[in-house]
Amino acid sequence: MMNKQISKENWKSLKAELRAAWDELSMEEIESTHGSIKAIFGLVQQKCELHEEEVKSKLMTLLKKYEYPPTRFQKIS
Repeated sequence: MMNKQISKENWKSLKAELRAAWDELSMEEIESTHGSIKAIFGLVQQKCELHEEEVKSKLMTLLKKYEYPPTRFQKIS
């Protein structure tokens, strides 16, 4: 599993989008991931009790806005 991080300049915007996409997550929980894709993925899957593919799909959609390379993201699981 790859553990890539979101760039600092994109992290502030992405945090707000993650919170909007999954309102079960608190901003503190999101911030605790420090932009780690692996940690974000795990947090969403655990807190929201969603299937892996559902989380991957939605997270990939959000990350594409920030030009995060999908080939790296696909190696999360």
